[in-house]
Amino acid sequence: MEFVRVIGAYFYLLHVIKYLHILQIVCLQETKITRDMLDEATALVEGYSSYYSFSRKKSGYSGVATYCKNSCMPFQAEEGLAGTLSSHEAKIDFYDSVHGSFTDEGLKALDSEGRCVMTLHRFKEEETVASLIVINVYCPHAGDNDERLAYKLEFYRALSLRCDDLLSQGYHVIVLGDINVSHRLIDHCEPDDVTSFSKSPSRIWLDGFLVEGGGKFIDSFRYLYPTKEKAFTCWNTKLNARVNNYGTRIDYIMLSSKLSQSLRECIIMSEVYGSDHCPVKASIALNFISSTRLPALCTKNFKEFSGKQLKMSEFICKRSLAVGSADELQSKPDVSEPKKTRLSQKTTKQQSSLLNFFASTSVTSHENVSSLQFVSSTTESTNSFDCNKSLSTATSSSVGLWKNLLKGPAPPPVCSGHKEACVLRTVKKKGPNMNRQFWACPRAAGHSSDLNAQCNFFLWSSAKRIEPTNNAQAEDKFRNGAALD
Repeated sequence: MEFVRVIGAYFYLLHVIKYLHILQIVCLQETKITRDMLDEATALVEGYSSYYSFSRKKSGYSGVATYCKNSCMPFQAEEGLAGTLSSHEAKIDFYDSVHGSFTDEGLKALDSEGRCVMTLHRFKEEETVASLIVINVYCPHAGDNDERLAYKLEFYRALSLRCDDLLSQGYHVIVLGDINVSHRLIDHCEPDDVTSFSKSPSRIWLDGFLVEGGGKFIDSFRYLYPTKEKAFTCWNTKLNARVNNYGTRIDYIMLSSKLSQSLRECIIMSEVYGSDHCPVKASIALNFISSTRLPALCTKNFKEFSGKQLKMSEFICKRSLAVGSADELQSKPDVSEPKKTRLSQKTTKQQSSLLNFFASTSVTSHENVSSLQFVSSTTESTNSFDCNKSLSTATSSSVGLWKNLLKGPAPPPVCSGHKEACVLRTVKKKGPNMNRQFWACPRAAGHSSDLNAQCNFFLWSSAKRIEPTNNAQAEDKFRNGAALD
């Protein structure tokens, strides 16, 4: 059995679906779609059942999806970590630790952003039947936002508690997706502060979640390749950092420790493009038992795809046909009545476009010039010469005037490291400098020791300073990609 976790926007999701036939379980994160955006071709893939979680907070944000081949169709599926979004029949259950550690409001907040889908599978284990829970998660990103960091850590805590409850009931568990933290120094291209790297709250949580820190899960990639360097899954596309493999490993497939003996392979598919992340694939030897009944959460049960609800497109089509038929009936002439003209009926003339206006003006101008030349030639040849000369002089003076008025932008500065023309970037990070523009080296980001990678050139495009931040501090933010568009 092969697990694949993929992260990307909706267009990337469509790209991945083309290759579903070679995979058994595919988990996607950051789908950035809501239910009304989900089309039939994406939701109903032949040979697969799909399960989505959508953000309740805002459109085009977060979201995860799990696709399961019919040979390993889940027996149950649940949206969210805390059980606030699924009906009782669809719930996988076992929330004791989670519900005992959060308020009702906190539980709803955990599930409101569409960050988790759980599926329950069964497989043959020697002479018995074992149960497996696949938890597809898109963990929150915090950055420098203290409020989001608190939410991220609460999400981590809820994930740990739910896994503990499931493991205590005898389930095998796989947690996979975008965990949004690089675990060790080997998983990061170039940390800002090496000494405090391991002290990050997110890394402390991940340490405790994995076996080496006293937890119950293994990082499948590091389990097989503990010393492999430059094995990254995420790159800053705004800095073109993937060219120099200047990234981080923040995407994981983590197995409860008992499944480690079934792990056959885990690879980072860095050759697959289409997102700022790349897929991670794990092969696990399990003999699945397929369910004969679709879980309630399956998209095949959605009213808009089950034939129970008329689609908006079909409604509009039928409405258009009805209106068209009515118009045809009204437009047929009545021979029994004489034709009448109404004062209210006005002749309609299609409005010309701006380009047509200029085209017609241009033709008129040429006709006038031709007439003048013809008249001049019938009177005296010198008059024709003088006329052409005056037109040429007027044209050249107009061109010169426009060139003086529209000088165009000044040439960009050159970077100090490579003497190449810089590119203009925009600060998108919230703060005093938000939306302010600056010049930077045009090359792809890379390690600071790589002379062919992006140099540290930084120059504000305007002289006005908004905050007393020196260029060195701004350069650090720029290289980390935290403040870029």
